[in-house]
Amino acid sequence: MYVQDLDQRDWDEYAERITFAINTAHDRIRGETPFYMVHGWDPRSSLEAVIPVGSTRRHDRDPRRWRYRIQRYYQQVREQVNQRLREAISDRADLHNQEIRPHQIEVGSRLWLYLDRVKEGYAKKLAHLWHGPFRIVEKVGEHAVKLEIAGSGYHIFPMVHVTKLKLVKESTINVESQDRLDFDEDLLPGDSWIQDRDPDEYEVEKITDMRSGRRTRYGRIYREFLVHWRGYDDPTWVDEADLNCGALLHEFLRDRTNHNRFGVMQSHEES
Repeated sequence: MYVQDLDQRDWDEYAERITFAINTAHDRIRGETPFYMVHGWDPRSSLEAVIPVGSTRRHDRDPRRWRYRIQRYYQQVREQVNQRLREAISDRADLHNQEIRPHQIEVGSRLWLYLDRVKEGYAKKLAHLWHGPFRIVEKVGEHAVKLEIAGSGYHIFPMVHVTKLKLVKESTINVESQDRLDFDEDLLPGDSWIQDRDPDEYEVEKITDMRSGRRTRYGRIYREFLVHWRGYDDPTWVDEADLNCGALLHEFLRDRTNHNRFGVMQSHEES
């Protein structure tokens, strides 16, 4: 629908007409318009109001008879709508059952758990809703399992439905053995590689914290990390651009992201 105001501020002028259009539109599933299903009669449009449609039928001149007729039509429409809804639900269930596959969830499997409870103040569509992984300790019937949550930090009820779970994709660790090259391994030289390091360059042991640093002229904010050096006791704040420990930095940012995702989740005790 076209709205004239570029800032989209004139919706109040169109709201009444939009509501009328929605309520008088034919519903494919229900087979009738929402207005007719509620009131039992169709509203007259502006065009019908200005065009003479003749006199009212004789048996409709009595208000009591008119109400009875409208009520009878209303009951008939409700029955038809309920029947169409039952047929639509049955068709969707059959289609879903044709595509579904038996799950491979067993005791000991590692799974992700879907939790859609988000703390107040956070946008649900931007939150991370898959948590874990958790391990199954017991199967309860065909459609529920018990998760091992001890020591995980999650305050959730351990019994969950299988529709809230998905298996963790395990990567293959062992590689298929190939034909070995026949040679004497004793003749191979030992590992003598030593990392070249400048005199003023130190080895990073771990990263424990992060804060916002300086801002560039284009508005970009650099990050500073609290770095612990191997062989030294006092940590120092180092700019992100001066770090050369990609693996440790990736591990720290990953753990920090997981911690933030955990903080957004709302436990069943808070709901």
